[in-house]
Parts: sequence; C-alpha cells; structure tokens
Amino acid sequence: MTLILHEVEKSPLILSAEIPDSLRLVIEKMQGYSYAELYEEKDIQGISLEDSLITVFDAIEKEKNSLDISYCYFFMAIVMGIAVQPTIKTYLPRETITGNIFQYLFQNWIYYQDNYQPNLNVSFQNYQNTLGQYQALDEAVDVFDNIPQVLESVKREAILNILDDCFQGYAIFPGSQGRRELFDWWLLDVVPSVFCGRLPKSIHTLKGVGKMTQHITKIRDYFFKVVGNNQSQGNTNLEKQDLLLRFLASDK
Repeated sequence: MTLILHEVEKSPLILSAEIPDSLRLVIEKMQGYSYAELYEEKDIQGISLEDSLITVFDAIEKEKNSLDISYCYFFMAIVMGIAVQPTIKTYLPRETITGNIFQYLFQNWIYYQDNYQPNLNVSFQNYQNTLGQYQALDEAVDVFDNIPQVLESVKREAILNILDDCFQGYAIFPGSQGRRELFDWWLLDVVPSVFCGRLPKSIHTLKGVGKMTQHITKIRDYFFKVVGNNQSQGNTNLEKQDLLLRFLASDK
C-alpha cells in the first residue's frame, strides 16, 4: 500500500475490510497521479482528472449492483451539497433554496411516486440579478441544480458535473491553492464513506476543512421536516428512509 500515511490516518476507512481490494487499488493508483487540472505539474504517467473520476466510478460500479450504485451517487450528492452550501450562503445569506433542494431530494428518495411534485421552490430564478456576477456563486448554484439529477437516470453525469464545479471551478473555494487537498479528501474520505453508506468524518467548505458534525445538524433537520410533513403518506419506502437516517447519523 503506497497511500500517503497522513492521509490514511485521516481516512482509516479506506483500509477496512468493508472496502474491496479492487476499489482500494484503484484509489491508490489515482492518488499516485499528478493532475494538471489541479494546478500540479503533470506526471509522465498522469491521466486527466475526468478519466481518473470515471475510473473510480467504474470501480465502484464493478462492486455494486445497480440499486446500490444509485445509493452511492445519492449519498455523494448530499456530501458535495453540504460542502457547497456555505459558498451560496456567503453571497445569499437569506436564501432558502438550498434547504428546499435537500428536502426535495429526501422527499423524492423516500416518498417517490409518478407525477409527484413536492410544494418546494427549488429554483434560483429569484436571484437572477445576482447570478452572473460571481463565478463562485454561479458554480455553486450549478452544483445544486445538478443535485436533483441523481434521482434520475443521469446520476453519473450529474456527479461528474458537480465534481467539475468543485475541483476545477470555484463552487467550494476560489483560486488554485488547495485543489489537490480537496481531491484527496474526496478520493480518500468521501468515496470510501459513501461506498459504505456513511458520512465522511471531515468536510471541505469555503471556510476550510472542518468536522462533519459542525454541518450535519441542519441537514438532519431537513430530513426530519420532510418526515414530519409526510407522515400521512402511504407510499413510504421504509428501507430507503432507514438507509438515509443511518447515513445522516453515521458521523456519531
């Protein structure tokens, strides 16, 4: 195992028996490359960042059935949404759209039925006068525009768009510094965690690296609000509800 020791210490799950050897080896290989897109000197053996992401997704999908794959992408969208939400709040401190999108995601995950449209405003149209002025805000909004797509058949494409806004764009933070650290967090912490149906222990946001416990309370509040508002629904998917609840509680 050639993974950088201090990174493994921050993300011990990658060495657990829950992570298949095939996925662990892919993660190790992808971490060993340099990426021009992350403002590194491109290694002779380097590959493009997008090819690296696709290789990781292929490795995940090799180990999961189609249903479990959709769970991985769903959980990954939640994590990246948590990482990006502070960027939007910096420019639009009173906005409620991001919270609505989380609720929309949870509602459709647990209570999905044909032609069911939750009564939630999930559009940033009211902020058109602000959008277009700041790259970071525009790319953060694009992340949240892509998050509901993980409920559809374009899950992988949606996640790739989200990661592009985060790794090469300014959705989480601006500038070139820290890009490699952001990618390593995703590769070594987020990927193994969502593969196991858990939250990563740490989270990267505009304000730097912090503990997930500092951010997850309001996300759990969105979940319980959805459950409380839909107690009379007769189409609850109890398995998905339980999986989501365990995921949101897994930082404890």
